[in-house]
Amino acid sequence: MKSLRLHRLGLALLGAALATGVAAGFVPGTGGGVSLGAAGVLPRTTGGTPVVEVTSLGASRIETASQEAGDWYLDITRPGAPVRIAIPDFQLAPREVPASETGGEGVEAGSAPADPGDASSVAEEAAGAASVASTVLWDDIEYAGVYRMLPKRFYRIAESGSPEGVLDYYQWESIGADILIRGTLRIEGELLVAEVRMHAVRAQENVFGRRYTAARGAARTLAHRIADDILQHAGNYQGVARTRIAFSTSRSGPRSKEIYLMDYDGYGQRPVTANGSLNLTPSWSPDGRALSYISYREGAPALYLAFLYQGRGEKLVGDFQSFTPAWSPDGRWIAFTSNRDGQAEIYLAAVDGSELRRLTDNRAIDVAPTWSPNGRTIAFTSDRTGAPQIYTMDRDGLNLRRVSFEGSYNDSPAWSPSRQHSEIAYASRIERRPFDIVVHDFETRQTRQLTTGRGSNESPSWAPNGLHIAFTSNRAGNDQVFTMHRDGSNLKQLTREGSNTTPRWGTPPGNPQ
Repeated sequence: MKSLRLHRLGLALLGAALATGVAAGFVPGTGGGVSLGAAGVLPRTTGGTPVVEVTSLGASRIETASQEAGDWYLDITRPGAPVRIAIPDFQLAPREVPASETGGEGVEAGSAPADPGDASSVAEEAAGAASVASTVLWDDIEYAGVYRMLPKRFYRIAESGSPEGVLDYYQWESIGADILIRGTLRIEGELLVAEVRMHAVRAQENVFGRRYTAARGAARTLAHRIADDILQHAGNYQGVARTRIAFSTSRSGPRSKEIYLMDYDGYGQRPVTANGSLNLTPSWSPDGRALSYISYREGAPALYLAFLYQGRGEKLVGDFQSFTPAWSPDGRWIAFTSNRDGQAEIYLAAVDGSELRRLTDNRAIDVAPTWSPNGRTIAFTSDRTGAPQIYTMDRDGLNLRRVSFEGSYNDSPAWSPSRQHSEIAYASRIERRPFDIVVHDFETRQTRQLTTGRGSNESPSWAPNGLHIAFTSNRAGNDQVFTMHRDGSNLKQLTREGSNTTPRWGTPPGNPQ
C-alpha cells in the first residue's frame, strides 16, 4: 500500500505513523489533569455559548424632528450604489426599577442608590460593557463587507443642533447615512439589557427595534447577535458573527495536537480535546453542536465524535486507520478516508457507525472528501492520474468527474455552502510555487486564484454563508489560521500561538442553513 500522506495537511510529524498505523511515542494523556470523557473531550463548558434572549420593541420613544416623509424607501439591494451605515456607540441607559421594588410606580434607578459604592461599580461595569459591545458590533458589520461604514467623526455633525433625545433624519442624511443604528445598554440585576433600533434615514422610518438580554460579562455575545440580526433584517444577509472555527493546534506541546474552537474573529480560543495525542482535521455537524475528528489517542488514527453541548465524545470508526472526515449536510452521514481494504479509499458511515460502505475502489490514494450543499455529490482528492487532482462523484460513488486541470498538485477541496454560487475552493500548486487557494466555479468552468505572493496557503474552509474563507498559511512564519472574503480581500490573521492548521468553519446552533 502507498504511504498515505494526507496531501499537504502540513503534518510532517506523522511520518511513519501514517504508513504503519502506529503513532509511536504518543501516549494518551489527560491534558494536565483535566477530567475527560471517553474520547478525550473537555466538559460541556468548552462548547457552551451564553444565551441571548430577544424581544421586539414597540414604537420608538425617540422623538423625530418635524418633517415630511419622502415618497421613496431605501432599497439596500440596489446594484452599484453602496449603502452607507452609521453606528454610534451604545449609550448608557438608567436601570428601570419595577414598581414591586419601590412600592409604587416604577422609577429610574440611580436617583437614590442604597449603596453609592455599589452603584458606582455597576455603572463602571456597564460603561465597559457598552464599550465592548460598540466595538464588536462595528467590527462585525464592517467584516460583512456589504455596507460602507460612515466614520464616527462625522456623527457630531448629525447630532449637533438637535435637542437632546431628538432624532433629526435630515441631519443624518446630510452626512450621507442611509441606515442609522442606535442602541442603549444597561445592567439589570445579573443581566445586560440592550435596546437597538435601526432607521432607514431617507425613508425616515424606524424599521427595526429589539431588546436583547444576556448574562453580565457576555457583551461580545450580545453584540454578535445584534450584528447578525441587523444584517438579516437590513439586507437578508446571513451574518457570521456567531459562527465558530475549529482547528488543530500544537500550542499545548510540540508532540501533540489538540482540537480548539474560536469565534469567527479569533477571540475566545479554547480547547475541545486535551488528551496529549494527535487530534486532527475537525469537521462540523450541520447543526453546529458536534465535531468529528481524527485522533491517535489509542494508537492508530481513528474517527471520533465530540458532542460539544453534552461534554461527551465517542469513537465512531476505529478498526483501521481513518482520516479527513466530512459531515453530510443532512447530518446523517460522515464521509472519510480509510485503508481498511488495503488502500486509501473514500468510505461512508452513518453517524452511529453503522451502514459502512466504500465509495471508491482503485489503487490510488483517495482522500479529503467534501459534500455539495444538497448532499448529492462528494468532491475529493485523488492521485489516480499521477499528481493529486480534484474529482467529484455522486454520493453512491458513481459518475466520477475530474474538476481540476490547472496546477501540478491540487488538494483539500472545500465545497461552498452558498446556494447562489456553485464553487469549490482548494489548494493548488501553480508553476512550482508554494500552494495558493483557488476557487473553481462550476457554472462558468473558470478558476480564480485568491492568494498569491506570500507563503504556502492551504486547507480552505467556507463560512456558512459562502462569502468568506478560512485557511492555513505560513506567510507569517509557521502555520496560522487566516480568513478572507471570497474574492481574496480583507485578509485577517486569527491565530498566533503555536502551529495551527486545518480550520473548519461551522454553523452556530439554531442558525438556519
